[in-house]
Amino acid sequence: MGIPFGLIVNAVTVATKVFVTVRSTNSASAQQSQLVSLIDDVSKKIDTLSRDLSAELGYQLEKQQLEKLSALTKVVKLALELGHQAMLGTAVASISEQIDYSRLRLREGKYEWLGPWMIAESVRIEALRIMVADERGLEAVRRETQDFRIHILDHVGRLLVGAADSPWHMIADFIEGRNETLLLSLKDVAELQSEAPQTGAESKPDEADSAPAAKTILAPSRSWPFPTSSRP
Repeated sequence: MGIPFGLIVNAVTVATKVFVTVRSTNSASAQQSQLVSLIDDVSKKIDTLSRDLSAELGYQLEKQQLEKLSALTKVVKLALELGHQAMLGTAVASISEQIDYSRLRLREGKYEWLGPWMIAESVRIEALRIMVADERGLEAVRRETQDFRIHILDHVGRLLVGAADSPWHMIADFIEGRNETLLLSLKDVAELQSEAPQTGAESKPDEADSAPAAKTILAPSRSWPFPTSSRP
């Protein structure tokens, strides 16, 4: 399965909106209706991706996980529209499985799972934000949101440094939650706009597109020059 760049763009859009909503609590209700629409859009995008995924046996698990993620995003969308807390709680518990699966695939070098992971994590955080009832709960959501920011840097920090004009200042702003300018630059990362090699198949790039560039698409957390979250 090649990198679904369109899904990465959707993931950046949803994650950015979630970050803004968590930061701007005074206007959160106004942001929520936009998030519901974005979540609906990405669930349809994931549906299309799962349908287009090869029917070969080796892709069945990936296909099933994408289908689960699409179903769960639809549940969260409906729960947000209805204000149904119990439904949100069930969805949060279930979507954590998709988050763990996507991050595992990323660690294996399956970079196409960047989009699904960011979408799943964004949907989970938005559901948690709606569920909290007091300042203590909201502070927990802020911690989860900062962990999400750091995990993004764990996976694509090296690429973002290369895509940004003033990366270190932008990284500090992103980690501390001041803005999402660095995240938006992910849309311009050339490596993520190309097709990744499929699992079990050898890629045949043009001579101009050398293999080393593909190998450095995502940097493991141990090579990232900043402290990462203590959470897995």
